[in-house]
Amino acid sequence: MNISEFKLFLAQSEFMPKEILEILAKDKDYFIRAAVAQNPNTPKEILKILANDEIYWVRVCVARNKNASKEILRILAKDKNSNIRIFVADNSNTPKEILEILAKDKHWDISDIAKENLNISKEIK
Repeated sequence: MNISEFKLFLAQSEFMPKEILEILAKDKDYFIRAAVAQNPNTPKEILKILANDEIYWVRVCVARNKNASKEILRILAKDKNSNIRIFVADNSNTPKEILEILAKDKHWDISDIAKENLNISKEIK
């Protein structure tokens, strides 16, 4: 196992302490940062940092994370990359007020997914 594989293993581990995830969230390799963003035990404060990552795939991983806070999902719902907004619309933890905004997105796929999300009210459908 080389160092990159080892760091990836650590980033994916559900038992990794916050301090290690914090270090890995700053790794130059975006695969490592994405793995931290996907980890269901990554603290919200680290996810908030990763929500502003320059690499869109890292932001996608944050948008898919069920631990992403309302504040993080609100940031990602405004992302210029439509792929990220799709995953925010599909996240079961996305609050109604964010889904209502995404239900009006100019991209029909984002709009449709937001409308289908169980958290959305019937008035929007």
